[in-house]
Amino acid sequence: MTSRLRGRWAEGRPAYNFFLTIPNAWTAEIMARTGFDAITLDMQHGLIDFATALQQLQAIGTTGAVPLARLQWNEPSHIMKMLDAGAAGLICPMIETAEDTLAFVRACRYPPEGIRSYGPIRAGRLAKGDYFQTANREVLAFAMIETASAADNLEAIAAVPGLSGLFVGPYDLSVSMGVEQVADIHGPALRSVLDRVLAACKTNGLIPGIYSGNTGHLAELSAMGFRLISTGDDTKLLEQSARALLQELRESGQ
Repeated sequence: MTSRLRGRWAEGRPAYNFFLTIPNAWTAEIMARTGFDAITLDMQHGLIDFATALQQLQAIGTTGAVPLARLQWNEPSHIMKMLDAGAAGLICPMIETAEDTLAFVRACRYPPEGIRSYGPIRAGRLAKGDYFQTANREVLAFAMIETASAADNLEAIAAVPGLSGLFVGPYDLSVSMGVEQVADIHGPALRSVLDRVLAACKTNGLIPGIYSGNTGHLAELSAMGFRLISTGDDTKLLEQSARALLQELRESGQ
């Protein structure tokens, strides 16, 4: 279920992740076939509802990409439903405290580690072997670090048992911290949090993840130690490609 990602991490290499915002199974399949290690359904800021998410998970399932989802919110019924539908891992937004993190993790895990209700209607049919026996160790649970409060409670969040990783949202984090240069990984305030994220992940055996819209930063983020590196989304890619094509046509046609 998540072996492609775990294999890269075991080798000390980053896994590359792409976000989907367009509610369409065909675009999901196209992007999943490009070679990204993981494809994330953005249920928070994207235009995707659950019915479409199921179709997109089915489309991604025809490829080798690992299907992830960024949740709408830290809400147990949504967490469990996305996992039952076949998401191999979840990224939870707006985590601010260890208590928030514990609630998220417990909704991702079956008893005795958590409170997840057993009924993996699709996920169980995708699994090799007994899904109940493997899900607690296979399903990835990433807590987003994207507010000043989360940064204040970073070490306590990272210490919550059952968490898989921390995922930095540098845009919201910069805004929340009052940083002038948004998502500038070289700015001292943001860089300090990134260093603490990496240290906390190392201490607790977690995977450090991050989003960056600046592809020029990706090699540096990898060298720093981030292992789930996300960049781009389908909406931006489509828009940028269309604008570039139009510019080329205008230039060639005078």
